[in-house]
Amino acid sequence: MQKFYLLYQIKNMVLRTPFSYGHYRTLSKYRDTAYSFEKNKHPVREKHHGQEGWKPEFEGDFQYRNYSSYEEYIQHQSQKFDEMLKAQGGFKNRDILEYRKRFYRRFRYLPAFLDKSSKILCLGARQGTEVEVLRDIGYKNAIGLDLNPGPENPYVIPGDFMNLEYPDASVDMIYTNCIDHAFNLDQFFKEHARVVKPGGYAIYDIASYGMGLGTFEAVGWETDDAVFLLSLKYFKTVIKVETDGGWKWLLLRR
Repeated sequence: MQKFYLLYQIKNMVLRTPFSYGHYRTLSKYRDTAYSFEKNKHPVREKHHGQEGWKPEFEGDFQYRNYSSYEEYIQHQSQKFDEMLKAQGGFKNRDILEYRKRFYRRFRYLPAFLDKSSKILCLGARQGTEVEVLRDIGYKNAIGLDLNPGPENPYVIPGDFMNLEYPDASVDMIYTNCIDHAFNLDQFFKEHARVVKPGGYAIYDIASYGMGLGTFEAVGWETDDAVFLLSLKYFKTVIKVETDGGWKWLLLRR
């Protein structure tokens, strides 16, 4: 029987109304009605926009953006949240609610594997909804990392999921749904496995539409199986694999 999490449910109820709360309400004040993407865009967005800026050739099963340097990658990936805040002041309530429900579907299994004191990193967490859900269900040591966590973020701190400033074997679990924003997928999984304790866990959401080659994605793939197989170089035990809409999600153990 699934446990009832009162705080999680109350927040979901609020999001079904015209009102917001906490960090989401804070973000709304950063909407800039005078903002124009074409007038105010960062120079890196001249190269990387729409489906432009990709390497024409594949590297094995994957196609990467044509970044001239790692610094260009950082600049490009950092723009997404800035653009969204200026254009709309964060996500709409209905979108936040759907994200919360999707994150809950991932995390509801965790009490069978992880103590509530576990240290959990959410990578590429942006505004931090996945962290909020983890804390709502009792994982108070969850924290998010993002290149650009935006202003006044209580859930996410600055960090680079390609280069984590954490010691080897120091965290109990990592979660991310930002695989398609990785600079290099082999390095991405290797770095995550480095910081996860032996016997620790990873949850990965893999976008089935990996070859959509969208505006901010840094890598694409023709099949999500290619990503799954690469992750198994570093996380040897598969606990759970499920599909959920346009996503395949994995619970792996190191």
